[in-house]
Amino acid sequence: MKKVVVSLFLALALMTGISKEKVTVWFAGTTKSFMDVVESQIVPEFEEKNPDIDMVVDFVPWGELSTKLMTAFAGGIGPDIFMHGQAAVAGFAEKELILPLDEYLSQIENSDDFGTALNVGTYKGKTYFIPVFGSGRLLAYRKDFFKRAGLDPNEPPVTWEQLKAFAVATTEWQGSRLKIAGLDLPVSGIDLQQVWTMFLIANGGRLFDEEFNPIFNGPEGTEALQFYVDLIRKHKVTSEYGLSAVGNLEPIAAGTAAMAFVTSESMSAFKKYAPDAFDNIQLCLSPARYTKAAFYSFAGFMVSRTTKNLDSTIKVLSHLTSKDSIIKINSSLGGIPPRQSAAEASFVSSDPVIKMFVLGTKYAFGNPNVPFWVQARDILSKYLEQAIRGVVNPKEALDKAAEEIKKLK
Repeated sequence: MKKVVVSLFLALALMTGISKEKVTVWFAGTTKSFMDVVESQIVPEFEEKNPDIDMVVDFVPWGELSTKLMTAFAGGIGPDIFMHGQAAVAGFAEKELILPLDEYLSQIENSDDFGTALNVGTYKGKTYFIPVFGSGRLLAYRKDFFKRAGLDPNEPPVTWEQLKAFAVATTEWQGSRLKIAGLDLPVSGIDLQQVWTMFLIANGGRLFDEEFNPIFNGPEGTEALQFYVDLIRKHKVTSEYGLSAVGNLEPIAAGTAAMAFVTSESMSAFKKYAPDAFDNIQLCLSPARYTKAAFYSFAGFMVSRTTKNLDSTIKVLSHLTSKDSIIKINSSLGGIPPRQSAAEASFVSSDPVIKMFVLGTKYAFGNPNVPFWVQARDILSKYLEQAIRGVVNPKEALDKAAEEIKKLK
């Protein structure tokens, strides 16, 4: 009789799902289309293939995410997997709240498909983060301005020398007034730091070493900044004070710049608010000196160190970061899929803008995962701006920035 009762209990447990392993996932954002695709497609597809695992999901507004996560972890009830921005990696890793994923990458569907985008989740040489969707920055140019300057609109610049030559050719001055900037370069703030860092990476340099020591003031960084400064101060392809938007339009869409490093969000705005200009704007990969480089910012998944069912958690992570899931997520959000193979997806292949940004993920880099990055970024931006203003030379600017940043460690 006892065996019968036990058998009935086991059967009931299986029927009611009591024996299932539970994996909790927190998604960032509450966009309805996003939540719908997760709940009606991604979760059911996983559970159909893995009937022994119950994927329990929650959607947390971005503005509440960090606070809710820290409260949950403090109470020992954090999720097994959670979504966040790449900039959060260093903080969670330093607090030992997330798990290094390197030994599990072989279980992630075709992890090489992420290209260099996978590097944005690296901290102290270990991978903690799998990107899922993001935004990038590529070079855009006006085909009509290229034609007017005698340039082939189907042949964008691919090297630094070509970038300089094309910028000079398309720049138009009327006396002392800049009519059209050949290249709209940021001259202050975060935009300046991001675009200059593209030149740094393209020149074979890096911002920090593995021990968080600033190394951007080496020859690679100095050459990159000298090139940047010369474009502005020597070749005068733009104003050292920067270009102003015209209404709500960035200069390249307003017709006051021939080239600019633009984001995917900017391209969407051009299409909506300046359709005629948009038809004349072409995207291309950023010109290289030694390698191509494109700044990207991603949101993705991290795994809690306290996950109780690690094997099941990795199975869920693999499903969430698969090509199919990433295409579904980005299609619902209008994001940039970090997988290169996503270029085959219909919502990408039918949109030349998104397609080019997906191709750019092959050369993607993001802000470095260092605990004091925000302060370091502001210091670096300050000295980059001084070099552009001619207050100090490029080498002095980078050396001063490095010395000040060293004190943050």
